[in-house]
Amino acid sequence: MTIKNKWIISLVAIGIIGFIIVEGVVNPKLEAEQAGYEAEQQHPMTHDFAALKKFHSPYMGDFSNLSHLNQALPLHDQLNGYQLYPETFTAQVNYSLNTSEMDTEDLEQILVYNATANFVLIDNLEQVVYQFEDTSLALSREAAQQWAGAELNTLQDPVQWDSVVRSKLEKPANVQEAFSQIVDN
Repeated sequence: MTIKNKWIISLVAIGIIGFIIVEGVVNPKLEAEQAGYEAEQQHPMTHDFAALKKFHSPYMGDFSNLSHLNQALPLHDQLNGYQLYPETFTAQVNYSLNTSEMDTEDLEQILVYNATANFVLIDNLEQVVYQFEDTSLALSREAAQQWAGAELNTLQDPVQWDSVVRSKLEKPANVQEAFSQIVDN
């Protein structure tokens, strides 16, 4: 066997070993990390708010931006379209879900989190209507700002967001209070 053949066999062996390591160890580890991250994005207390900063927009009429923002928020797997009402600066977010299918506290926490994120990142959005299969809930910017106790544009900083919004949503009693304050009756 010549030196050239030995090199070819060695390189093929290294390639096969490398392929086995990548496919058998590295890729499954990366997929598990990605699945863990995706699972964290489904809950307001573990959601990565910093990843939303790219969706900041001065105008609610930027449909693509609004759509991408809400697809990056908790409950995105139940989204069923959007409707914009520019005359009232209202965005309607439709879900293919009955509210009875979720724990009330979790749903309220997600809706307060999502609405506040929408108000913080879309400057002229005044109201978000969440349309479920069995009910409709409207949340207003003014009420969210009163609940937060801060100018909403200051909450774009993830540290500020965590200290104001996320900290207020940690306790079930605070979630219920926040929801009742922000929802327009």
